[in-house]
Amino acid sequence: MSRTQSPDPMDRMGVYKKLDDVPSERRFEQYYDQYEGNDTYETFLTEFLFEKFDSDRTKEKYRLAGRRWKAHIATRGRHHALARPADVEAWMADLLDQVSLNTVYNIYWVKLERFYQWLQNHPNHPHTYHPVLMAAANFDHAGIVWEKKISRGRKRE
Repeated sequence: MSRTQSPDPMDRMGVYKKLDDVPSERRFEQYYDQYEGNDTYETFLTEFLFEKFDSDRTKEKYRLAGRRWKAHIATRGRHHALARPADVEAWMADLLDQVSLNTVYNIYWVKLERFYQWLQNHPNHPHTYHPVLMAAANFDHAGIVWEKKISRGRKRE
């Protein structure tokens, strides 16, 4: 029997479905001092991703997405590992104004979603919620990109 994941991002999250559901002591802003000055995205790349995928093309695409994400989140006054769902939504809105939906999904969304998934599963990070999935479930532009992801999966079935 084949197992498929739910197309609803709410079903792929843990207990917390919206930022308002997250107790204040578990919100990312509580951890700013722990992350200040650390390039967590680069750590994700070198200690996890590039061990599995080491082609020059993969490295280039992930680094591009990381540079753009870090630049965006810096304008919002946050560390790139400590985003709010609204930060993700704002980035998706900006990107969708600049490039095609396919590019937003393939070049940016996939990388950011994977980064936050790694953070959630890594024992050294306090990530009890996934701001990318929260954005997909609760905001329009991120929801559009999520639908792109889901539609791609349906074509494979």
